[in-house]
Amino acid sequence: MRSDQAQGLRRLLDRNGLRVVSISAGAGGTTAAIINLAGALAELGNDVLILDAYPAAQGVAAALGLKARFDFEDVIRRSRNLDEVIVRGPAGIRILPLACGARSLAHLPAPEQQRLLDRCGRPGFPVDTLLVDAAPRGADALAWPGTAVQEVIVIAGSSAAAITAAYASIKRLSNELARREFHVLVGNVASESEARTIFDNMAAVARRYLRASLHFIGHLPRDDKLQHAARLRLPVVAAFPGAAAAASFRRMAQAVADWPRTEEDGCGFDDFMRRLIHSNGPRIAAA
Repeated sequence: MRSDQAQGLRRLLDRNGLRVVSISAGAGGTTAAIINLAGALAELGNDVLILDAYPAAQGVAAALGLKARFDFEDVIRRSRNLDEVIVRGPAGIRILPLACGARSLAHLPAPEQQRLLDRCGRPGFPVDTLLVDAAPRGADALAWPGTAVQEVIVIAGSSAAAITAAYASIKRLSNELARREFHVLVGNVASESEARTIFDNMAAVARRYLRASLHFIGHLPRDDKLQHAARLRLPVVAAFPGAAAAASFRRMAQAVADWPRTEEDGCGFDDFMRRLIHSNGPRIAAA
């Protein structure tokens, strides 16, 4: 009973500030980053839920060697509750497959929307951080970095093509969704100094042409242990705790955990879903 009461109290407290973070990359490659960030956040004691908008064969669950039996579509149709759809992964990671359900959100009549929100407001486990792994842009893709998310992390690389793709992603989100704040992770670099140089150039261009502010959240060194962990279907912090890449993801996770939470961002998973429906409904319906 004491355990149940503690969990109930924790859920109540967590509702005072749910953190919602989207990870984007102009050239793809978000799935590995979100798995490793989730593992590092869980290691810090955060209750993390990944919202996976990729098709089942390409999503987070598949990358971890797991099979998602259900999708958020089953919650919308009321054939499964939210807890039954959640996939439990290694290292404290939870995943909500969302690909099929994303296409149905815009077409729900108002009464069904409210029933869905009621069902989403009662998860059977605490959640304090939502990490959104968004599918590539398409006719039925969700505009994640709209009002539904609080923070956006954009992944850049060391090559000219990767830098250009990351900047293009920032430009699109800035122009289409009026976002003016982005966090940048620079990967595949030899040192933090190299990452800082790449970031400084991107930040100057974004400030001049987009009037957008970029914030450096960290760098990922070239580390074979990162690929080895992916082959083992584990976050690098769990597979190789002493690896350089693990240290980088721990620093990044601590930065995310230190971000302030404000009351106007909403407090519960149902609040997130409400913003998601309202911010994406008209665009998906038009498409």
